[in-house]
Amino acid sequence: MVLDSEDWQAAPAPGLHLAFRPVHDVITGRVFAYEALLRGPDGEEGDEILDQIPPDRHAELDRRVAAGAVYRAMDAGLGRSTARLLIPIHAAGAAPALAALAAASEAGRRTGLVPERLIFGIHGFTDVPGQHLADLVEGHRRAGALTAFLGLGHDPIGFSPCVRYRPAMVRLDSDLVNGIETSWSRRLMLEELAPRLREHGIRVIADGVEREGVLQRLRSFGIFHVQGALVAPPMPGMLPPTRIVHPAAAA
Repeated sequence: MVLDSEDWQAAPAPGLHLAFRPVHDVITGRVFAYEALLRGPDGEEGDEILDQIPPDRHAELDRRVAAGAVYRAMDAGLGRSTARLLIPIHAAGAAPALAALAAASEAGRRTGLVPERLIFGIHGFTDVPGQHLADLVEGHRRAGALTAFLGLGHDPIGFSPCVRYRPAMVRLDSDLVNGIETSWSRRLMLEELAPRLREHGIRVIADGVEREGVLQRLRSFGIFHVQGALVAPPMPGMLPPTRIVHPAAAA
């Protein structure tokens, strides 16, 4: 696959750009990965941007975001850290299963980022045909990359594809995570869900962590990879450091 100079851009329309935010590991006190986020000129997020683009260009958007994420992250200093790069796939069903992997791998070959440091995050995984999900997870695994299913929430329908297709990671929806301080039902759901995912060898990431109380609850459930305002907000073109101080570092 040949990438031209346009692939240095984050997307095929003016005003689109990439921001990054960290996934913090509360055990090591380090950034486990940086997630690349597609943003529009007025702050639109990936799915909103997708809705504004003709369906026949959705696959191109994902491919160019994948390549652009590698270039931008390496420009920002990812190569000087041990963190992985989490690349979003918003239209997984619109392209061949490994199109984003091919684009990111070629960009990685040019910049020195190996596939073993890549994570591909599948948005809307419950809407992707099962065989396509299986091909994504297996194709990424064979290349040395990881797969994450993003957005597991209250709806129990999302649990089935997680245990069937076994991504390396599952990210919990921010609405589910944010309410665990005050909602008994959400705490009960997470208390049951987290160990079931771990039993299948799936690492859990919690999004939407905004308060220390939420972080402590998550730790009690055995969830140690977190994102949200408490960790760091997204920053365009930069790799923001985590705001959470590791206890050992603070001593």
